[in-house]
Formats: sequence, C-alpha cells, structure tokens
Amino acid sequence: MRRPRRPVRPDGPLRVLFVVPHMAVGGAERHAATLLTGFDPERFAGSLVCLQGQRGPGTHIDVLRDAGVPVVELGRRGRDVAGMLLDLVRHLRREQPDVVVLRGFNAETVGRVAGVLARVPRLAVWVHNCGDVDPHGRARRVADRLLAKVTDAVYGVAHAQRPYITCELGHDADKVRIVHNGTDLGWTTPEPSGRDTELAHALGVSDDELVIGTAAVMRPEKDQATLLRAFRRVVDARSDVRLVLAGDGRQRPRLEALADELGVRERVLFLGRREDVPRLLRVFDVFTLSSKTVECFPMSVLEAMRAGLPAVCTDVGGVAEMVDDGVTGRVVPREDPEALAAAFLEVLADPARARAMGLAGRRRVREEFTLQRSIERAQAVIEETAGRPVRETDALAAGR
Repeated sequence: MRRPRRPVRPDGPLRVLFVVPHMAVGGAERHAATLLTGFDPERFAGSLVCLQGQRGPGTHIDVLRDAGVPVVELGRRGRDVAGMLLDLVRHLRREQPDVVVLRGFNAETVGRVAGVLARVPRLAVWVHNCGDVDPHGRARRVADRLLAKVTDAVYGVAHAQRPYITCELGHDADKVRIVHNGTDLGWTTPEPSGRDTELAHALGVSDDELVIGTAAVMRPEKDQATLLRAFRRVVDARSDVRLVLAGDGRQRPRLEALADELGVRERVLFLGRREDVPRLLRVFDVFTLSSKTVECFPMSVLEAMRAGLPAVCTDVGGVAEMVDDGVTGRVVPREDPEALAAAFLEVLADPARARAMGLAGRRRVREEFTLQRSIERAQAVIEETAGRPVRETDALAAGR
C-alpha cells in the first residue's frame, strides 16, 4: 500500500526510533536495550519511546540513559490508546526519525497508525514470538492485515517464526528478515570453571548431588508443570538429583502445590527471581527449558550454552535452531514428561558426554550467536529497510 511519507535522510546517521509498550525485565526488552546501546554511532542515532514506562523492578531504561540513548516515557495506561496515539504522533513529528521499529502490543498497533499519520519514512515490526497465548479475535486479525499493508519490514529472531508472521499476521514473505539473538561473551572464561560450591552449599546442594536447573518466569506457557512431572520420573530412577527453579510469577503457588502432590518438594528449590543467573548457572549440571508455546529464541538457552551447560529443551519455536539435538543437548517433544525425563537421565548418566555437549554448545555460541554478530545483522537489515547501502561486514553477518 502506498502511503504519504517523508524521504529518508540521504546522509548522516540514520535516526532509528524503537517504540515499546514498557521496559519490564524480559528477553525482548533486554534485546531492545542491547541493540540501542550497541549500534555504530557513526551510522545510527538510536532512541526509544516507552508508551507506558518501566513496569516493575528493572534497569533497562537506566542502562539506556547511562549509555546516552534518549528515552521518552509517555506514562500512559495500557488502555489509554487515544492518549498514546496523540503523544506518539507529536513525538514522531518533532523528532523526524527515518526508521521506526515497533515491538509488542500496543506498540505495533498504535505505533504504525502514528507512523502513518506522522509520515514516517519506514515502519518495521520486530516480532519476538512464534504464536499467541490467546488466539486473536476477528477484529484483531483484520487490524493485523490492514497494518501489514503499511509495514515496510518485519524482523524476526528465528526462522521458525516465518509461518506465524506470514500466515497469522498477514505479512508478505519478502518483507521478513531474521536476526538471531546473540549473547555477550565478555564474562565467559575459555573453559567452564566448574561448580560454584559456595553458592551451591548456600542453596543446600551437596557436592555429590547433580542439579537440573532452569530460569524462567512462571507463566502457563513456560510449562514448569511438565518439568516437575518429568522430575518425578528422574527421582524414581536416581536419588542424587535436585531441581532448581529460578523465576517467579503467578503460577508459582500452583507449581509448589504440584511439587507437594508429586512427592518431590524436598528435592526442588524454588528460588524466586534472581539477579545472579550467570553465577547460578555454575551450580547447574544440566539446563532445561520446558515451554509449550510462544517461546521463540530464548536468551536463557543461549546463556546456558555460553556457560558450557548441556541444554535439554522442548521443541518449541526456534529452540531447535539453537540446540543441536544429540550434540549440544537434547530437544524433546513439548508437554511430554516421559521424553523429558528420559533425556535428563541420558545426559546425567554419562558425565563425559554431558561435558562434551556443554563444550559443543559454547563453540556454537561463539561461532553463530555472539552479541556482536547479532548487532551486525540488525544494522544490516535496518539499513536495507531504509534503502541505505549495507556495510560489507554487516552483509556477511546477515548472510546476504
């Protein structure tokens, strides 16, 4: 669909504005902060508009401001769509960005309408999910398809998203570009440094116990219930294994009750939200993620692989693009506690193979999923969207 728009500036740094609903602690929010602080300042002038504000505890906005990235918090309530729209149109007209990147509802809807009204040169949507927890109603589906016509590019984080982006959201396949997430290697030692016994003992884990661990918010789609049922089978097979759950959320009381019901409560540690996950990973022998839907390219799995842990995960979203089944860990069907338990027991039974899987995962991260590589890919697709020439190094990183 042709729409009235300003031209992109022919030279100077591209003005790239990210619009997000909020900056709560989460993978997608961290992704936006990481990109904006990592862009080449000679080529990009990044900024961010937060429709609501920094919801709950978190430091993403502080990180951006400390790095000199301009941040505007509109402070609107989630249902104040008219207020969001008016404020955002004013901001876009004043700041004159070249490319506006939108992620999350309401940003994707309000942001594209505002972008059209403000005659923004290029509108892009960054999709971080492979589906929706609740199916879209008819009105939302119609809106998705109308807004897809004014969208210049769609960025995803996993190839597994393509059917969702094209079939469910209604975008043309030739508008889709994939930019895998990446992780910072800054704190990674050349070799895994072994268990953090001080922290393990503080948690009540003895030296002769093995630990299956995860770090995820406790929501239904993360499906820690299947993980607990799988762990019941692990405990039936061997008595030297602990399960550590880092994360909090509305499902926690139900999960604690399920652990009691399954008779494994004494073997499970519910740690709540942790700020020391990189250190906590050094207590784990196996990392797991048991999600059943929505998950796309989870940073928690990348960080576990970076730490040298074998990853045993369910086959959801782009997980199979990260975990090489049988090489860096195991990928099993979702919502299948028997298969998940069998994978745990297989990895735990062979410490040498588990270590080899962990080392293979570290190599895979270093070769394919570094933060710098992800930033270079992002720079390439944004410059492509703007119609600017793409730097050779970025083009190579983007696989062009």
